[in-house]
Amino acid sequence: MTAHGTTQRTAISDLIARFDATVSALDPARFSGPEFMAIVSQIEAFGRRADALRVRVAAEATRRVDGPVDTLGAAGYASAEDGIAKLTGASETDAARRIRVGLGVVPGASLTGSPTAPRHPVVAAAVATGALGIEAADILMKGLDSVASRVDPVTLAETEESLVGLAVGSDTQPPLGVDLVRIQLATFLLRIEPDGARPREKRAQKSRRLTFGVETVDGLIPVSGLLMAEVGATFKRLVDAHGRKVAFLDGAETAPAASDDRTPPQRRHDTLADILSAASRVKDAPELAGSAPAVLVAVTQSTLDDGRGVGFIDGHVTPISIDTVERLIDSRGLQAVALGPTGRVLALGSTQRCFTSAQRRAITVRDGGCVIPGCTTPAGWCEVHHVIPWRAGGQTHTDNGVLLCWGHHQRIDSGPWRLSMPDGVPHVRGPGQVEWTPTGQSRVRTLLSRTG
Repeated sequence: MTAHGTTQRTAISDLIARFDATVSALDPARFSGPEFMAIVSQIEAFGRRADALRVRVAAEATRRVDGPVDTLGAAGYASAEDGIAKLTGASETDAARRIRVGLGVVPGASLTGSPTAPRHPVVAAAVATGALGIEAADILMKGLDSVASRVDPVTLAETEESLVGLAVGSDTQPPLGVDLVRIQLATFLLRIEPDGARPREKRAQKSRRLTFGVETVDGLIPVSGLLMAEVGATFKRLVDAHGRKVAFLDGAETAPAASDDRTPPQRRHDTLADILSAASRVKDAPELAGSAPAVLVAVTQSTLDDGRGVGFIDGHVTPISIDTVERLIDSRGLQAVALGPTGRVLALGSTQRCFTSAQRRAITVRDGGCVIPGCTTPAGWCEVHHVIPWRAGGQTHTDNGVLLCWGHHQRIDSGPWRLSMPDGVPHVRGPGQVEWTPTGQSRVRTLLSRTG
């Protein structure tokens, strides 16, 4: 232990003791409104000063990885990230960010060993004074580095100064949150890049992807990826539109909607299911093995007859319940295949239990969309459901079919809503209701009822 190290550790220990004494007397509940807002800002500034020290130490760690003695490597750490993470309890992701920011804001060294200015001097000064946090600094430096080879140094330096000024705020302008820093950065980079947005879009095109992970034991398929801006925006608009209320329905024309207990991610999942269901029915959709793309499910006749057991989706190992099998048959129909003892196909029946295109059009005119009150899913995204199940004697007839979105179709047998079809008109009975209520969102039916 060097004398310098001993002195510095003692000073930091004293600082921590004074900090603890101050914090122990702090009671946020006793502050007035203006005092509370001021103390929040002060505490954040204090934390950012500690962050500035963290990134300096993290940058130094990169110099102490290799060597026979007195290094992280000699102490058993595999890398600077590994050392910082294990010494501090931070994640390796956070450790990597500390190192990345630290290398951008600490002074460098020339070939002769003399100190050089930090790579991002304006960011460095703001981090050192606690005016700029680590996350915002990381965003700014990565963005500036991404265009450094294509933008002249003077323009790059002016851009850095402007962005840091906006991020930390001034006497007349408040500081920007991290999300706004990211937006401002993107705007500035588009202005200073010689080719504008083209290089960025080319990079995005190369990086776009959609991947499917390994199926979980519960039958869930992990999905991850990066969508091009217009693709992601289109999907978000579809999700937003999916949740809008239908303007042509008066409050008296539909029963009160039950509260939707789905989380936002679950609603997005169900919206995607509706979109995929609609896309598979498009007339000009690409074919798979000579037919419109559809899920292939294998199930035995005895399972269908008994209403017990499971089926299997082609290409997936996790069994699905008979309820899911019945719902898929509602949407795509049933085709019987007779197999011999050796697995040979002996007979192939015609498709049954599937509403025809003509029947679907008629049901669409009648229902207008998902018939569950409060649901605004349009008809084109819906599936047709047998109100009386096939195995209970229900027919594939317009008087026994209603439109349901994917989410309500999945839960119709276990959820709070019940359906009936007196005189071929959909009626629902919601949670806590005794009476059956006519339902649907068809403009045609609404106009007919108003004109008599």
